Amino acid sequence: MMHLAAYIQGVGAAQAAWRSPRTDAANALSLNHWIETARVAEAACFDAYFLADVLAVGDQIATDSTERPDPIAVLSAITGFTEHIGLVGTSSTTFNDPFTVARQFATLDHLSQGRAGWNVVTTAVGASAANYGSASLPDHADRYARAEEFVEVVAALWDGWEEDAIVADAAAGRYADLARIHPAAHAGEHFQVTGPLPLRRSPQGRPVIAQAGSSGPGMNLSAAWAEMTFTTQWDIESSREFVTRTRELSAQHGREPGSLKALPGIMPFVGSTEEEAQALAREFGSFVDVEGLSAFLTHHLGNLDLSDLDPDAPLPDLRPRLPENASVSRPRLYIETALREQLTLRQLAQRIALTLGHRPVIGTPEAIADDLEQWFTAGAADGFIVLPADLPQGLCDFGEQVVPILQQRGLFRREYTGSTLREHLSE
Repeated sequence: MMHLAAYIQGVGAAQAAWRSPRTDAANALSLNHWIETARVAEAACFDAYFLADVLAVGDQIATDSTERPDPIAVLSAITGFTEHIGLVGTSSTTFNDPFTVARQFATLDHLSQGRAGWNVVTTAVGASAANYGSASLPDHADRYARAEEFVEVVAALWDGWEEDAIVADAAAGRYADLARIHPAAHAGEHFQVTGPLPLRRSPQGRPVIAQAGSSGPGMNLSAAWAEMTFTTQWDIESSREFVTRTRELSAQHGREPGSLKALPGIMPFVGSTEEEAQALAREFGSFVDVEGLSAFLTHHLGNLDLSDLDPDAPLPDLRPRLPENASVSRPRLYIETALREQLTLRQLAQRIALTLGHRPVIGTPEAIADDLEQWFTAGAADGFIVLPADLPQGLCDFGEQVVPILQQRGLFRREYTGSTLREHLSE
């Protein structure tokens, strides 16, 4: 069965979506906005509602609504307004500590009755370091070494309480069996954590883990720990190679086949005709601020200095200029795509800005369903993370027009059969 996660960002993932008459930027941080989008995704039987995060405000805020509320606070607030959909929030291993993260997501798992997921990231935005008292980011390899140990500690903390540790024997006055509560007792290179957590084992035992790194270390982290991996893939063959590689790595870690779901990102533009869908995509493209593209692209290319480049000349090979502490996979994908297609700096920036670098899928509901089915049946995806260009309308269009076609074809659930996020992913 295909798996779908809804990527929720402000009033939409397209740059400057706030300029669209289909959105209401003034409502972007209200609880009603988050409730509405979560309910739309749940009505369409999505596996998960996913919140990304960034720990700094970049220059692109001048032209784009990139405000970022705390994912844990938002997801905790909407647990009481949803019943089935998984709730996945991002939390960085670079600027957090394992005890706090383990406690937050265990609490969310209890509040949601087993629907919590943690999206593991290593922060690659240089400006974030200054917000946490550091002059610069650790380099890429060090960030992932810390992340590996971080996840190991979190898992140990989640496992600290056995399922039957709470005995609640009122007659004997005995609430918990101490023999069934275990410290993490972790002493490693980056962390020394005693544990256990101050709350019982959560409904899923361990909340679901998601991860979005597509570099070698990122893929290895997913293969070892994650149930969901989010990826950027623009063609079916490279995506099939990615899926094959993640499954091989997962097997090397002793995991069962199918335990890790690969979800490439897509941005759908749905129209009643091909022309209508193309017009909608062009409309959102027109909202992109040309003057703000340099700041936007600098952010997405590992904070490279692009001031010496002609925006309308073919992009040169910038790979040797990528800083060591930059995110590796995404900037390389962008640069290699620009070189292959002979894109200018301006053209590359516009493409990334419109879709956050993910693959646009433009057409009628039937055409979009055909595309997703092709990728799914070819083994190029276990499902997709859907990035609506605008919210809530873009998510409504996909959920009300594309999802029913996938359901009719037997590719996607018509109703939830499980109660936890882990059960949704096992279908």
